[in-house]
Order: sequence, then C-alpha cells, then structure tokens
Amino acid sequence: MLTALILGAHGLLVAATGRGDILGAPDREQRLEIYTTGATVVALVGSFVTAAISQYAAATGRRMRTLRTAAHLASQFRRNWVSILSATLLISGVCLLAIALDTTEADPGGVHWMVEAALLLGVARSYRLLWLFDAVIKATDRDLTDRPPEPQQLRT
Repeated sequence: MLTALILGAHGLLVAATGRGDILGAPDREQRLEIYTTGATVVALVGSFVTAAISQYAAATGRRMRTLRTAAHLASQFRRNWVSILSATLLISGVCLLAIALDTTEADPGGVHWMVEAALLLGVARSYRLLWLFDAVIKATDRDLTDRPPEPQQLRT
C-alpha cells in the first residue's frame, strides 16, 4: 500500500512537472546498470534473510522457544520471514525482467516505473527485516544473559 502511494505520488509529480523521473532520465545503458545493481543488492539482502532465518531457527533458550511456539508470535514471525524472502525474490525478478524488456533509449513502455515500484517495495520490506533482526537478536541476547540453573547437588 505504501509502495503504491509513493509511486503514485511520484508519477503524478512527474506528469505535472515533467521533472523528477529518476529512473527515466538516464539513458538505456545506465538504466540497465541500475536494474542489474538492484537485482544484485536484493539478492545479497536475500542471503542475509536466509542467514537470519537460520539464526532464528537455531537459537535456543526460553525466549526463542516462546517466539517459535506461541501461536500468535510464531505465525507472525513466519509470515514476516516469508513476506520478506518472497519480496526479495520478486524484486530481483522484476529487475532482471526489466533488463530484457527495456529495449529502447527512451523506455516508452515505462519499464523503469515497474523497477521503481519494486525498489520501493524493497525499501518498505527492509524496515520489516530490521525489525525481525532486532527482535531475534534481543531475544537471543536476553536468553544468553539468563543465569544457568544451579547444578543439582549429589547427595550421598
């Protein structure tokens, strides 16, 4: 929703003023570089997402167990992880598709608007990713600071 609002406002601004078309102003070669860089950066972020999911899955401790097993928390975390990971795949795919579709110097088909929408989605999802990273790190750190239970004394 936020992506659509920002993209719509930007599109209206460009239509009204004829200026500010960030991805439409460069020549085709530069746009292709932007698309390639966008796909690469998003793929790198995707690898961080999978690393974070691994950290989430491997972490032990009372708080992490609660995050993974409490019905409302667990489903929320899973939905967020899947949403972020699927967004990275979508954004990368859009950037790569744009390389194939942007075939003219002026981009009359508006492929660059599709890429702008995908990149805005990536920005929005990055805030969700930061929130998830923060939640997992805090829970893991708190679990580490818990005092280990006292060992049982052997009675003889």
